[in-house]
Parts: sequence; C-alpha cells; structure tokens
Amino acid sequence: MTQEHQLKALKKTIEEQRIAISQISHEIRNPVTLINGSLNLIEKQHPEVRDFAFWNDVRRDMTHLLNLLEDVSHYNNSMLLHLELLNTSHWLKEVTASLNFLLPKPFHYSSHIPQDLPEIHADSTKLRQALHNLIRNGFESLEGDGTVSLAASADGRYLSIRISDTGCGIPAEYIDSLFQPFTTHKPNGTGLGLAITKRIIEAHHGQLLLETEPGTGTCFTILLPLT
Repeated sequence: MTQEHQLKALKKTIEEQRIAISQISHEIRNPVTLINGSLNLIEKQHPEVRDFAFWNDVRRDMTHLLNLLEDVSHYNNSMLLHLELLNTSHWLKEVTASLNFLLPKPFHYSSHIPQDLPEIHADSTKLRQALHNLIRNGFESLEGDGTVSLAASADGRYLSIRISDTGCGIPAEYIDSLFQPFTTHKPNGTGLGLAITKRIIEAHHGQLLLETEPGTGTCFTILLPLT
C-alpha cells in the first residue's frame, strides 16, 4: 500500500471514529437532558428536596455529566475548522474584553497586544475557546493574589500568543500526561480542556509550548504560522 493510500485510509478511520463518537454522545445526551429537565421540575414543584443531602450530590453529578458531554463534543470536533481572515490585534482585544463575562470573580489581568499584528487565517470560535481554556486554567492556578497575562507578537514566521500566570505551577510528574484526554487533577474537571486546546492549535498547524515552575507560575505559548 502506498503512502498516499495509507494516509487516505487513516483519514477515513479518523472520520469514522469521529462520527461514531458523535452518534454515541448524541444518544447519551438525549436521556441525560430529559433527566436533568425532570430534576429541575421536581425541584421547582417540591423545593423541600434541597434539604436532602443526596439531592445536591445528584445535581452536582448531573452538572458534571452535562459538562463532560459538552467537552466530548468540543474534543470530537476540535479538528474541524471554519477558516476566516482575522484582524489579529482587534480579535485579541475582543477576546480579552470577554473575560469580564468568562470570569465571575475579581481578577488581576494584563495584556500587551500590538496594533500592527499581521492578519491570520483561523477559526475564530475555536481559537477563542483555546485561549479561554488557557486563561481560565491560569486563574484557577492562582492562590490568593496573582496575575494572568497575555502578550502577543509576530516575528515574520509565527504569531506568538503567550498566556502566563503567577500561580502554583505544574508538578513535574503531571507534565507528561497534561494533554492526554480525560486526565485531570482538578476535583470537578473533565480532563478535556487542555486536550481540546492542543487539538485546536494543531489543527491550525500551530504549536502549544509549556514552561512551568512549581511555586512560581506557568506560561503557555501558542505559535501559529503566518503563511
């Protein structure tokens, strides 16, 4: 079998897997949505159920399941891009402005976005999701006061977007599995956020680099090709 045929076979297998996961997720989502609706109705008609210890456990687990299904869908479709020409400087400023709605608590945030960044062809929605995932991770790593920063630059070959924080850093033993699906060290995490982010960046033929030091902070760098 030639290399071209092998590549076509691989692409076909990947697409078949994507469709299968999508169908399974859809079949699970329907009953889960109905169950969640029933729980909402029960709570509305019988608010006293909130006094039962198990009720909050059920609602928390249901929320986790809905989040997991949403993340599985994002992960499954993260390689499918709808490219458009982005005014990078303007787009990045819009992304940072939306943080007021993304992050419910007060936060310290700084950004450096030059006015003359080159335009790129990218999927605006998916790339925004990738940035939000990294920025949210940065804020979740902060202990007490701390700062998350975004800095963008271009060198003729790549657009570079650095998201850094002054948080707790990532332990060395976590790094090898950090981008693996369903790997999480958070109490309520689905383990798909960074995996989704990495797939989105790679779908744009880019790279996601990591620098971290426990007790000092973490920096993720997105490199997107300009040509």
